[in-house]
Amino acid sequence: MRPILTAFALMLALGACSVTTPYEVMAEPFASHTGTLEARGAQIRRALTGLGWTITEDDPGHVLAHKGDVAVLIEYDANGFSLHENNPPADPDEVERWNKEVETLEQNIQAQSKA
Repeated sequence: MRPILTAFALMLALGACSVTTPYEVMAEPFASHTGTLEARGAQIRRALTGLGWTITEDDPGHVLAHKGDVAVLIEYDANGFSLHENNPPADPDEVERWNKEVETLEQNIQAQSKA
């Protein structure tokens, strides 16, 4: 009976040591299926500014935005978008907090693409 308890305790300990990685979105389709590249860019800019992000680069198909110390690169076309955290914090608690910010941004981009 003892080895089973030891194995269970070890599994719990390993689960508690999970590594938090930056949240990324890869080629997620927009909520609506129609839209031009220009319209998608406008939707993304509205989503960013509505959440307090600062846009530092804005080229067709690419937007780089900052909020605090975190930078997010958004790549998009008329059909979908990707989100990449460029410089996630080293502290796992901070990574988790910023992952929530990026998830909220993803949801806001989706909401803007429905309009």
